[in-house]
Amino acid sequence: MKFSEHKARILALTANHVDELQAMWTRMFEPQTCEDCIVRLEAHAHSFYTDIINESRDKEETINSDIAALRTEATDLKRLLHKAVDIGQRPDDVPLSIWYMKLDTSIDHLREELAGRRAEISELLQQQQQLCDELGELPHPLLADPLPLPEEMDSFRDHLAQLRDQRVQRLKEMDQLRHSIRHNMKLLEIHLQTDSEKQLLNSDTHRLTPESYERLQTMHKEYADQVQELRERIDGMRDKVDLLWQRLRLTDEYAMRRVRESTSYNQRTFDILREELERCQAMRQQNIKTFIDQLRIEINEWWDLTLKSTKERRRFTSYYCDTQSEDVLELFERELDHLKEFYNSNRRIFELYSTRGELWSRMEALEAKANDPNRFNNRGGQLLKEEKERKTMMSRLPKIDQQITELVKVYMSQANTPFLVHGEDILNSMSTDWERHHQSKKQPSAQKKDTNNASIKMKPPMAPLTPNTMKGNRGIHGSSSSLKKTPSKLNASTTAKSTGNLQKRRHPNHGRNSPQPAAAAKRNLITSLECNNSVPMIGVSNGQKPIKSPQKKVRVLEYSVRRGKASGRPSTGNRNPQRNRPIPQIHVRPPSGEENESPDEESGDLEAFAAY
Repeated sequence: MKFSEHKARILALTANHVDELQAMWTRMFEPQTCEDCIVRLEAHAHSFYTDIINESRDKEETINSDIAALRTEATDLKRLLHKAVDIGQRPDDVPLSIWYMKLDTSIDHLREELAGRRAEISELLQQQQQLCDELGELPHPLLADPLPLPEEMDSFRDHLAQLRDQRVQRLKEMDQLRHSIRHNMKLLEIHLQTDSEKQLLNSDTHRLTPESYERLQTMHKEYADQVQELRERIDGMRDKVDLLWQRLRLTDEYAMRRVRESTSYNQRTFDILREELERCQAMRQQNIKTFIDQLRIEINEWWDLTLKSTKERRRFTSYYCDTQSEDVLELFERELDHLKEFYNSNRRIFELYSTRGELWSRMEALEAKANDPNRFNNRGGQLLKEEKERKTMMSRLPKIDQQITELVKVYMSQANTPFLVHGEDILNSMSTDWERHHQSKKQPSAQKKDTNNASIKMKPPMAPLTPNTMKGNRGIHGSSSSLKKTPSKLNASTTAKSTGNLQKRRHPNHGRNSPQPAAAAKRNLITSLECNNSVPMIGVSNGQKPIKSPQKKVRVLEYSVRRGKASGRPSTGNRNPQRNRPIPQIHVRPPSGEENESPDEESGDLEAFAAY
């Protein structure tokens, strides 16, 4: 039925009711009263319709308000859930109530999603709070408005997983602490005293709280320190017992076996060692003299190891007294402990200094060999080996000195005192060694220069050279190969042969097969040289040995006998033996005592001879 039909029916119904009321009122009342009644009826009708209209308007406003609330809720869901929600606008032909229900249905799934996310957040926060309370950690924030992003939720879940792993690790650590505490208490032979300690060490409770964990850590540290102290005291007593056994020279197998079999670090071992130590100390009291004598020997050895000087040793006056008492024995033991501690704390310095001393001695030995006159008697490349070794020493010594210097500086910064070896600062000692070494190298150079000057002054007079003599002496002046030979390296057979040929030239009638003694040949040779060259030989006569020359030099005289072509070149063929005689080389051996001359003197002779 259409709205217009309902309206017509309402109007007809109203007209009928009004006509019926008017007839009744006309029969009942006078005209004026009837008029008043109809006026009141009109007012009632107007009030009725007005109330209905107002109620309808209120309902319309309520629906519009609900629609607006749905729009606001949809916007909040969009913001909280980080999702896009499209509500749109109400079409004109859609009633408000229908549109409201449609909107309410469209955001209902968003309400469910929001409630689930908030419940999850609440659960995660509750789990975090519980874990943080047990572990004593600070909780991480997780806001509910706006809701965290998916990445933030994943990060928070990872944080909770770490807290769970930390809790498992904490439980494991607490179990290990309980086990270690029980073990240490067993070693110390200690028993639990209070109920709180028993409850704390009871692993069945699994009370995981920061207070329980801290108490377990404190208890563990306390007992661990006591066990460590017990170990140190046991080791110290064992060392003292071993030392007393050595000094007392005990042979009590039962007591020694009882101590050696007690290898565990517990109270029982401590008691056994304490009893044995007290027994040995009592025996030591009875043998103080023997102990002091042994300590005196050990102190002297450690003095040698620490390179103490006589002055430093005399500071320990008790070493030189004959008093025998417990106080003196304690002083000896303190001095020995101090020396051992000093050596062990500076062991590296002493080891490097010992190595330096060995290298320095070897370097000085090589330097002495370098100044030896017989150093050119090379056998198997010995000079090259020594030179290589000397260079190695010179490269290693500065490095070792640098290491020693760095360690000594560290020691000086800590001890505020110089590091002494044999009573002298080690740095000054090393510096003095190098200065002395440089001075020793300068002195041989000055001596060599003076020797060369003296050899130049004592050169023999030079004879005038002619073209023929220059050609004949080409082997001397034209090449340096002959200068490389020294008198000690000439062949004795060549000398004898050359001397014999010269005698044949001086005595033509002398038979080839008539041997001449070597001494006579040498005397005749020296006499002929004196006559031909007018060079006097000092202290040479028949049957008399030559006197040492003031220059202490070996004179090497070479003469070339030129026979053959006028060009001066000796024939190299073997057809004419008379023309191809070898050039005689005369070797005058120096007197006894002049063979071992320095290489500088030999080089001076060679230079003088070359100039001659």
